[in-house]
Amino acid sequence: MKIILIILVCTYSSLCFGQSNNDTTYLRQLTMSYLSKMYVQKNFDSASSMWDYRILLEMQDFYKKRKQGELTDTILTNRVKRDIGKFYKQLSSYSFDKFLDIKIATEDTLKIAFVSYKHTLTLKGIVTTEDTMLILISEDNGKSWLIQDWTIKWIADQIDKKLF
Repeated sequence: MKIILIILVCTYSSLCFGQSNNDTTYLRQLTMSYLSKMYVQKNFDSASSMWDYRILLEMQDFYKKRKQGELTDTILTNRVKRDIGKFYKQLSSYSFDKFLDIKIATEDTLKIAFVSYKHTLTLKGIVTTEDTMLILISEDNGKSWLIQDWTIKWIADQIDKKLF
């Protein structure tokens, strides 16, 4: 009986580790794909299709709090796209440097991944290397993932302050 229990525990442990390892490999690929589309290729339309819907809700609230209107749907997306376009004009180069950490957590029906990485960008002629994070959310236990990139809010804030 002890042997069977040990075999079951070992099998369960290896399956859990394997799933976690598969998740992190996929999350690395997804992160690289997103960052390439969003900041290297400067392809907002393709990159934003990977976003979790909550990012647009947050941006809607951001513009409303800044008394820029209660933007919805296409108008909201176009406003975010316009702000990102201003950022792109100032962004000379972007490079992904390395992954720092990936943590996966489960909260209620969501699987949430925190992907930390280091990148270098040249913005308005100034080269900066920073550590930052993407949050990836799965509502179907890791079968599909959507991205929350809070750099978008930072960009909109810089535009609002007329820094770009």
